[in-house]
Amino acid sequence: MSREFAIVGDPVEHSLSPTLYRAAFAARGLEGWSYRQVQVPPGQLEARWEALSRRFAGVNVTAPHKVAARRLATEVTPRAARCGSVNTVTFRGAEALGDSTDGAGFMAALNEVGAPPPGRAVILGSGGAARAVSAELLSAGWTVLLAGRDRNKAEMVCAELGPRASPLTFNHRELARAARGADLLVNATPVGTDGVSTPLPQVRLSPQTAVVDLLYRPAETALLRSARSSGCRSASGLGMLVEQAALSFELWSGLPAPREQMLAAVLTVARSGSS
Repeated sequence: MSREFAIVGDPVEHSLSPTLYRAAFAARGLEGWSYRQVQVPPGQLEARWEALSRRFAGVNVTAPHKVAARRLATEVTPRAARCGSVNTVTFRGAEALGDSTDGAGFMAALNEVGAPPPGRAVILGSGGAARAVSAELLSAGWTVLLAGRDRNKAEMVCAELGPRASPLTFNHRELARAARGADLLVNATPVGTDGVSTPLPQVRLSPQTAVVDLLYRPAETALLRSARSSGCRSASGLGMLVEQAALSFELWSGLPAPREQMLAAVLTVARSGSS
């Protein structure tokens, strides 16, 4: 039986999600299952929701729509409710089940590179991915400092996440002070996609700080280069990308995800430089 899935966001043209899911469908013999990119401009998800539900069996939701998808879903899982965002939607007629695999995907990837014991985490960003990562860390016993360029939005997100989440002002002095004493630093902003920019310019990190940049293109961002030069354990967002997609695949198919094949597929694309 054919089934169609998609990633919905803006931009989506450079997403590796089609590569991941097509590899998974092929590895599990799911003939007729397909996956594509659907660009939906900011603020337009609600207007496109009904059409998406008619066409697709499920969609992945990426920036800037993860919080809006939480509102549009007719039912959400506990972890999606906890973080207030959705990255995976399963359509069942008029019903839409929203879930978030971002946080669990992040923790699985973090554990693979050697997660530090729960301590103090600084999260750069206040969008859907930042929410999901923060919620998962909080549930694991961490305290979270959330830095958003919009201070009011960061305060609102922290109020939703609970008392162990506090907002930070996104300025150099405050971020530098917080980052130097952090056990974990996570970049959940798009800063760094050019391979040159960094959300923490001229900040010398402590070797005790584990650093994760959720960006996976380029493979090594300026933040990761800085982290490695400081002796920090560090990781790109590639592990999280694969793991969150694997979890979504399992929700849709009921089958174990072929993680090795999914990782091999994206590594091949990344090395070739194609999309």
